[in-house]
Amino acid sequence: IKDARTKTLELSGANVELQALQADLEERVNERTKTLERRAKQLQATASVGNAASTIRNIQQLIERVTRLITERFGFYHVGIFILDERNEYAVLHGSSSPGGKRMLERGHRLKVGEVGIVGSVAASRAARISLDVGEDAVFFDNPDLPDTRSEMALPLLAGGTILGVLDVQSIEPNAFAEDDIATLQILADQIAVSIQNTLFLEQTQE
Repeated sequence: IKDARTKTLELSGANVELQALQADLEERVNERTKTLERRAKQLQATASVGNAASTIRNIQQLIERVTRLITERFGFYHVGIFILDERNEYAVLHGSSSPGGKRMLERGHRLKVGEVGIVGSVAASRAARISLDVGEDAVFFDNPDLPDTRSEMALPLLAGGTILGVLDVQSIEPNAFAEDDIATLQILADQIAVSIQNTLFLEQTQE
């Protein structure tokens, strides 16, 4: 009887472990499925924005259309496109989709390269950067026009090895971005950069 009870307890413990392993496996599968679905939606949105950008031949119309499309397709709280000035001294905001961003545009908002905010940091380093909690990021620029920002990602606009500006996206959710998002959204940033470069070249040629 003692042996039977011992074996019963052992089997019971093994069943509990198996149930825990099964639950953990199911959770991992669900998380992986959600990640793949999210990545597929991001790639579809990237292709949509890239196609639209390639058809516009006016630089300001291009920037305005792209910021609006990114907001619609990705659901970000704020999207901004910064272009570097002639001396590469300041990243100047040229387009934004949010009400706060539009107020910044009216004031001629710009950030010092290498000194102010995540955008300034990315413009200097030419490498994407994510802030998962802006309250704890010393580089974050606390902008009163965007009070609800909780996480931010900035990506360099690179074309032919030249940095043209920075794509800045912000969310009201903390931890809204993952490192994997950089690879997908950098594809989008590269498409935007090429479209901007081609449009600028076309305008200069026409002039």
